[in-house]
Amino acid sequence: MAMSLIYKQRFFHPNHRKTAVSNYVHIGYIATRPGAVRHENLGHGLFGKLKPGSLQAFDSWQEVARIARQISREGKNMYRSVISFRTETAFELGLTDFTDWQQYIEQHISTLAAHNQIKIENLCWAAAFHNERNHPHLHVVFWDKSQTIMKNFTHPEIPNRIRKQLIKDTFAYKIREFCAQRDQFKTGITEVTDSILEEFEAYMKRLNPKAFRALQHRFEQEDEDSLLRFPKHHLIEPDSVKQWAKKLFDLRRNMPKSGRLVYKLLPSETKQRVDAMVQDLLNDNRYLAQMVENYVQAKLKLAMLYDSHPDRLGTLRTSYRNEAEKRIANRILQTVRTMIQLEKEATSSFREVDRQYALAEQMLLELLTAAEGWMMRAELNYDDKARVMGGDLSKLAKKEWLLRHKDRGMER
Repeated sequence: MAMSLIYKQRFFHPNHRKTAVSNYVHIGYIATRPGAVRHENLGHGLFGKLKPGSLQAFDSWQEVARIARQISREGKNMYRSVISFRTETAFELGLTDFTDWQQYIEQHISTLAAHNQIKIENLCWAAAFHNERNHPHLHVVFWDKSQTIMKNFTHPEIPNRIRKQLIKDTFAYKIREFCAQRDQFKTGITEVTDSILEEFEAYMKRLNPKAFRALQHRFEQEDEDSLLRFPKHHLIEPDSVKQWAKKLFDLRRNMPKSGRLVYKLLPSETKQRVDAMVQDLLNDNRYLAQMVENYVQAKLKLAMLYDSHPDRLGTLRTSYRNEAEKRIANRILQTVRTMIQLEKEATSSFREVDRQYALAEQMLLELLTAAEGWMMRAELNYDDKARVMGGDLSKLAKKEWLLRHKDRGMER
């Protein structure tokens, strides 16, 4: 059975003007992206330790993201890392569910800390498990809360040493077996030398070279941020795309013969048709619907800094949802405008059905990415305003917020 372990690590210099926001967004992405395994009744999968003690499932990813943004502003480094196995390897190691992966990184996080010269009592870390097909992996962020000297460089040998130590510790039993087979068995696994480890790695790669090279290429040629931007094709089914291609074509045929194709300028009947498509889309794609709900919740938190009256909050909720749905409607209309333009191009070599499918797929994928952006920007806007205003909601706003989230948890 082929076995492999890949480790990557880097950080953005705290002095860079975009680092604090980038670190905030990074944590949001690893906690909520498609493929991220989530805690029951929570919209994210972030866990870890911000102080010595028991492993913690964070109430929200934002509480960690805010700390990461603040320590970046203070000149501390937030390290971003990825640990990945092949699916078969994870299964052989007994990493079969979310709890197993949580326990794995809890056991091995000290290796990451030690090689980055972070004392365990000063270590803060958070992780998310992404159960991606063929390469389940952990995204881990960590920092030294006592750091006082700004760092701008990590020697490439440090991630390499961490990878080797993780292999030694993770595959101890396999290395023993390998050494025994090679008549090089020694009493303690700590005595395994780098030369034997390199032999063992070469041996693992030979077991399934094609699969290992594919995984290695992906993780060594791309950084951990690009690994978060996995194509979203797995979030839309081909049959669903075909249905949306037909719906778009039907909408195109029922568009007014003149006038700008902008939502607010559409005739009432056409608006109703577009509105129905938006609702169908939200019912059809749970991920898009969740991003819209997260956007609405983030906007409501911002509103609660100023006004916490339940009736007005109810009105605002409706307003924010309408705002998000109008954005979706205009993106649908953008695709219709593209269809009209392509109809005028006599040189197009695509079959009409293929072109409709491609446009529908592009629209759906871009909407998923755009909705993520709306949500993240709304969260950042709230954090900025909360900090300026003293950083808290009124008592009535807190009560309202907790009741809403309690209801959402029960609905799940």
